[in-house]
Amino acid sequence: MFCLTTFLIRRVLILPFMAVMVLLMLAPSQAQRRLALVVGNDAYENITALKKAANDARGIGETLTSLGFDVTTATNISRREMNQTLQNFNNSIRPDDIVLFFFAGHGVEIDGENYLLPIDVPDAKGDQLDFIKGETIRLNRVLEDLRARKAKLSLVILDACRNNPFTGSPGRSLGGKKGLARIAAPQGTFVMYSADVGEAALDRLGDNDKNPNSIFTRTLIPLMKTPGIDLVDTAREARRQVRKLALSVSHSQTPAYYDAVLGDFYFTPSSGVIVPGKPIANANVNVKPPEIKLALGDNGDQQNSGERVIPLQPAAVPLPAMVVTAGEKDLIKVWDADNFTLLAELNGEKKLFSTIKLIDNGRSLMVAGKDGSVVSYALPSFKKTNAFYPNFSVSVLTQANDGTIIVGGNNGILAAYDGATYREIWRRKAHDGIVSPILPIKNHVITASQDGAIVTTDVKTGQEISRVHTIAGGQITDITFINETTIVAAHEKGEIAYIDLSSRRILSAFQAHNGWISSVDVTPDGTAIVTAGVNGNLKYWSLGGTTLIKSIPAHSDVASGAKFLKVLTGRTLASVGFDGALRFWQDNGQRIAELKHGPAILYFDYISKP
Repeated sequence: MFCLTTFLIRRVLILPFMAVMVLLMLAPSQAQRRLALVVGNDAYENITALKKAANDARGIGETLTSLGFDVTTATNISRREMNQTLQNFNNSIRPDDIVLFFFAGHGVEIDGENYLLPIDVPDAKGDQLDFIKGETIRLNRVLEDLRARKAKLSLVILDACRNNPFTGSPGRSLGGKKGLARIAAPQGTFVMYSADVGEAALDRLGDNDKNPNSIFTRTLIPLMKTPGIDLVDTAREARRQVRKLALSVSHSQTPAYYDAVLGDFYFTPSSGVIVPGKPIANANVNVKPPEIKLALGDNGDQQNSGERVIPLQPAAVPLPAMVVTAGEKDLIKVWDADNFTLLAELNGEKKLFSTIKLIDNGRSLMVAGKDGSVVSYALPSFKKTNAFYPNFSVSVLTQANDGTIIVGGNNGILAAYDGATYREIWRRKAHDGIVSPILPIKNHVITASQDGAIVTTDVKTGQEISRVHTIAGGQITDITFINETTIVAAHEKGEIAYIDLSSRRILSAFQAHNGWISSVDVTPDGTAIVTAGVNGNLKYWSLGGTTLIKSIPAHSDVASGAKFLKVLTGRTLASVGFDGALRFWQDNGQRIAELKHGPAILYFDYISKP
């Protein structure tokens, strides 16, 4: 179980992972081999010995052999032996191979990096960080070496140390905290941990637990053997089952995964038989996969909150009004705004978000990561369908009226991508600051930025049509249309400005909040605007004027956005906040419903009824 222990002075190094533009073969062919290196270390000489790591390695090795992998198994090996074993394994890899590395044993986190421990690692004091680094195996080196061999798919599964393996000393001690560090999974790599950030993984459920394997490995082995479950769903189901087992003894453990691949991989295809040279597409696809609850509500929130998970309907059936929320702790939830129920969620994939956008009329979700990757997921399965890497940090996304994907960045870059192929069409420097909102209108998009400019751009050519500057020093956070030529803009320091695009003039401006405004929208009757502010309040202002109509204390922390959407019963106002709540409001300020996202909501989007 991979619970990498940390040092007392922990530097949380958030490393992004990159999305990959490689489609995977679904089953091995004669030119595509399955190779695995499986390592289990129990017999540590100078630190706490383990009991189940070698058994875990043997169990995984036997399972992989039965599934058509050429397996090398090594147990209780020293640093020199571990280095040599890794080198020999890397030398055997050919391009287009599918390779898997499994490690069970002790691991530590040092200054944001993860290290795997051989059995001869010395005990250490808190001031011996660099010494320990030299006596261990750096995980990022393992990942980099696998990528360098150009395997089609690299799987890394880590079931490492549960507790602090070092004696330590007062002050800057080794292994002072539980948990594991985030990683940057290279392109074409899928990494699975047996415990999430800040969690310790269990070796056993108690003194009477006689199972020879850790709770993670004992869960993973039968899932590998189950026909018809792809790699992502294997990770999600392992997460659900391990969490349930750990909670049975009042322990919190939820495996996590880093997914930098596209396409499907099956340990066991639906036929249940590995046929060398025969793709799964030609195998027996009539075997019904086992009925397993996958992905939805796997963090227990559904049961605790009473929410109901509902499948989305086929393409021919109209979708409900939808709201998607995202933010801290790598969690995304999609909500039915007609019935105030949970539709789907992405939980367990370690990805730091920079923005989200519902596209294709709500049947897909586009997610930008802080590494600059942009990935689309089909809903409600949250299966990746495509990805691209714009080579800049993405701050905002939209889908133009013709289906083109428009991307804005922290460096002021604006770029367009074909909505079907994700091929880049054009890019240009549109702003001098972070591009924040993008509004599609006819054949154009309107962008705003912290540089205070509002720019109109032609979707097909990328040509600038017009540029308007807002109030002096105004850093724009959101814009919305009042009519085809007039825009209202919210600003970081609390100002509201009305701007005529045709004349390129500021019509009026006033101070609406004492601090940051996250969003602005026009009421359905067109008589007022609503702003969401840093103090959690939603404020209604007379349209075009400065009169405060009413103020609603909507959130106990920052209100990160509020927008009107059309639902079955008419128009409603949806607001989100750093308090982790999604709330719906009537015009009179009465709350209609509240849905609990969980951690702070930083980003949200919505699709209204037609």
